[in-house]
Amino acid sequence: MVNHTNLNQQETSMCKTKCPDCDAELEIPQDTEIGEIISCSGCGLELEVKIAKDGRVELQELTIEGEDWGE
Repeated sequence: MVNHTNLNQQETSMCKTKCPDCDAELEIPQDTEIGEIISCSGCGLELEVKIAKDGRVELQELTIEGEDWGE
């Protein structure tokens, strides 16, 4: 027997958004923290979790800046 209450709770504990590169739909757990890094299951791009002003979750491509050696 399936407990429908648990299934509904699992559905509401995720936030859906799209990868900014390949438009794959990604499910972000509600306990994900701002600044956390996730990988897109579609293209493998590493994305940083951001929160928009209206409270929506947004993903931004992770950019790693190299060191400037002053050359």
